[in-house]
Amino acid sequence: MSDENFVQPSNSFINSIKSVRKHTNGAQKRKIGALSILVFFSAVMDVVGLAAVLPLIQAGTDTKMIHTNKYLSAVYNYFEFSTDKSFVLFLIGCLLAYFLFKTAFGIFVNWLQARLTADIAVYITQNQFIKYYKLDFLDFSAIKSSLLMRNILYNPTSYVQWIVQPLTMILSEFIIVLLIIGAIAYYDLFLFGFILVTIGPATYLVYSALKKRGTAVGVGIDNVFPYALSSLTEAISGYIDIKLAGKEDNYRKRYLKHLKNYQELQQSAYLLSMIPIRTNEIIALLGIILIFMYALFLSDGSADVLIMVGAFAAAAYRLMPSMNRILNSFMYINKNQVSIYNLEIFDELLKEENENPDPAPVPFNSSIKFDRISFSFPKSDKQILKNLTFEVKKGEKIGFVGSSGSGKTTLMNILLRFYNENSGQILVDGIPLKPSQKQSWRNLIGYVKQDIFLLDGSIRENITLGDAKVDEERLQRCIKQASLDKLIEGLPAGVNSQIGEKGNNLSGGQRQRIGIARSLYRNAEILIFDEATSALDNKTENEVTESIDSLSETNKTIFIIAHRITTLRNCDRIYELKNGEISGVFSYRELVEKVL
Repeated sequence: MSDENFVQPSNSFINSIKSVRKHTNGAQKRKIGALSILVFFSAVMDVVGLAAVLPLIQAGTDTKMIHTNKYLSAVYNYFEFSTDKSFVLFLIGCLLAYFLFKTAFGIFVNWLQARLTADIAVYITQNQFIKYYKLDFLDFSAIKSSLLMRNILYNPTSYVQWIVQPLTMILSEFIIVLLIIGAIAYYDLFLFGFILVTIGPATYLVYSALKKRGTAVGVGIDNVFPYALSSLTEAISGYIDIKLAGKEDNYRKRYLKHLKNYQELQQSAYLLSMIPIRTNEIIALLGIILIFMYALFLSDGSADVLIMVGAFAAAAYRLMPSMNRILNSFMYINKNQVSIYNLEIFDELLKEENENPDPAPVPFNSSIKFDRISFSFPKSDKQILKNLTFEVKKGEKIGFVGSSGSGKTTLMNILLRFYNENSGQILVDGIPLKPSQKQSWRNLIGYVKQDIFLLDGSIRENITLGDAKVDEERLQRCIKQASLDKLIEGLPAGVNSQIGEKGNNLSGGQRQRIGIARSLYRNAEILIFDEATSALDNKTENEVTESIDSLSETNKTIFIIAHRITTLRNCDRIYELKNGEISGVFSYRELVEKVL
């Protein structure tokens, strides 16, 4: 599934509200409710501030009203002002003080909004991370890494920035607009009708004209970003091969092509967001001109018209920014509906567990039996494994050989429960493994493969995989069993030495030993070595193999997949796989004689 399957919903606003309700928890919904109340009070303060401007304009143009207005005259007499001018200055000071308080309160509300939306972004990112780790291994590995990074890291931030925040903006600004319009209607119905006829339709026309283009830009940005990310990742990870082939320019052009497309779309998005601001300025200016024309040609030229112009200017001063924000918010929501789609794009791959996970340890005291195991990949008729049956006693060391594609790694993935057999079962001490025991079973297994996963951290962190509480005694024991002790003793920072990104500060053999130590630290009773030494030179391979051989004394059950036969020299049995079937069972000597 890709963004090509995305269909723009008929009502982006309603779809966004439903999405926010779905992707927020109870506490966040309650915070949204409380924030809505604060937003309402902030809006009321905005309207009060706007309403306070009108008496000031009237008092400045006609000082007689200071004495005729019962409220103004009461304040005037209470503070015993000597002149009308000093009273007007007092009113100006009060208005400034009120606007300072109103602004501070508004900033506080905005801070709460930002904090809440950031909390929602972290919550959604966490849920996305958890969701993808619930996918079956086959489904997970089928998704491009660039899409995973986009949907886990970039998309939740985009969703909050362009869906959640615009929704809160629409809520706050819409309340302000309604209150201001209501106040204007109460003050002057003619002015109310004039604003309704000029600003409303013009704003809607601008939105309608930009809506379709905004959607196309939003989908385009979402589509291009993974390609830009993927091309950059490939250029970085393929440094050696690209340099050897002299293809730097090709990869630079490839990355810049996607980046240029991405930036052009971002430029279009920015331009689309600026157009309403500019057009609304023209609309406000035209409104003022029309009122002046009314004053020149249709009115008697009284001061009331001047007050009306001032009232319209004050209303426009506060209304136009709100209308701009509302219009832009609707455009953001409309063009970023694809971010909602991305939150749920792979949800149908999530499979319901028939049973709740069983945390109880899986008893393993005697044997593991592969009982008539068959496997084929989804949507494929080719059988990778065909009716495999064999038994391994606890403490045995078992080897597997065979050409590439013979099913060795697939068999280990079934043992790890990353793949589910199509038929057959795995028996542990004669009892079939249940789906609910997947994680409990994995807790018994240590897995060391050729390209071992390493953190960009210390040796300690890589062995313990970042455990908060490290068992120092067990750590030192695992280091010694994996033959890492001499390396660590020679390092200035010892076990806290940094290994670099992907273990760049270590040799291949040292990286593999860290993998062995990691498996041992987990108290793994079963160890799987999947081509763990195939990339090493002969000398290093012998050293690592000796480390693996020494583990037999700890009663570990060991499975080794290898191309080099010498790696299997101390195995109790060696199974040869061919076309998904066991074609032979050998001792090390028998296998050497067969090969020779």
